[in-house]
Amino acid sequence: MQSLHKIHPVPVEALKTGEIMVREGLIRLDDIDTVLAIQKKRQAAVSLEKSRLFGMILCDLNLVTPLDNYGVLHKHKKLMSIESALVSKKMLSPDLVQNILKESRLQGIPFISSLLTKKCVSPTAMQTLLFDLFHIPFRSISDFMFNDKDRDALVKVLDKAASLEKNTLPLVIKNNTLLFGITDPENILFLQKLNDQFPQYRFKAMFIPFSGFAWFHRIIYDGLGALSVKKPPDLSLLLNFSVSIQDPEKETEAVLSLYRRYEQLRILTGNPVSGNFEKEFVEFMGFHHRAVTAKFKSRSIRFSLQRDETGVKVAAFPEK
Repeated sequence: MQSLHKIHPVPVEALKTGEIMVREGLIRLDDIDTVLAIQKKRQAAVSLEKSRLFGMILCDLNLVTPLDNYGVLHKHKKLMSIESALVSKKMLSPDLVQNILKESRLQGIPFISSLLTKKCVSPTAMQTLLFDLFHIPFRSISDFMFNDKDRDALVKVLDKAASLEKNTLPLVIKNNTLLFGITDPENILFLQKLNDQFPQYRFKAMFIPFSGFAWFHRIIYDGLGALSVKKPPDLSLLLNFSVSIQDPEKETEAVLSLYRRYEQLRILTGNPVSGNFEKEFVEFMGFHHRAVTAKFKSRSIRFSLQRDETGVKVAAFPEK
C-alpha cells in the first residue's frame, strides 16, 4: 500500500500540516486528499496566485475553525507569523520588520496597527494578508453599532480589566455566537482558553485597528455618557517639551528625560504600559537618530512628543 506522500506529489509542508490535524482529531485522512486536490487545482490555474495555506483551505471547507487552526499550528510551531509573511512576500525588508516590531513593543501598540499607522502596509493589503494567514477578516470598528441589551452578557464573558490587558473586545452576541474584536494574532490563544470557560458559546473573531479599541472599550464598559462628561487632561506642557541631541550615547540623561515625559503622556492619555523600557527607548532613539542624521546630513536632531490615533509617538526633526 502506497503512502499518501507517494500518491500526492505535493509540498511536504502541507502534508505534515494535514497529518497534525488528523492526530489532533480535527479532520479525517480523507480530508487531506480533498485539500491536496484543491491545492493542485489552484496551482494549475494561471489566474490564481500561490496556493492557499493548508489550514486556510480547511477553514474554507468548514472542517476546522480559524481559532482551532491557529491553536494547533501554534502548538506544533508550524504557524506562519505576520512578520515572516511580510518578508517572504517581499512586502517589507527584514530590517524594517524588526525595527517596527521593536518600536511597537516599546510603545505597547500591536504590530498590525504600527504597520498601518506608519503606512508601511495599506489597509487593503493588511486585510488580504490577515485573511490569507488566519482566515480572520479585518474591519473597522466604526462598522459596528453597539446594542446596549448585549452589555450584561458580553461583560460576563470578558470583564473590563481583562479586555484592556488583552486588547480584545466582545462586540456582538447573536444566539449562541460571540464575536470578538482582536488587535493581535496572539489574542486567538486567549480566546480559545476563554471559550473553554464558556462552552455554551461559539466564539468567532475579527481583527480591528488598535486606534478604535480604546474608544469602543469605553462604549462597552463605561457607556456613552462617560465620554461626554470626562474632562480631558491638560497635555500642553508635555507636548511642548523637546530635546536637541547630537550624540544619544553621550546624552543619555536628555534621552531619559524625554522617556519619562513619554511615559507620563501615555498614562494621561489612557495608554499606560507596565514595566520599565528605558533600555529599549534609548536603543530606539539611537537607531532613529542615526537614520535621520544620515538621511538629512544634519548634526543634531530635535525630538518631541506628539499624539496620534494610537496614543503617543516620538517625532524627530533634523537641525543643521
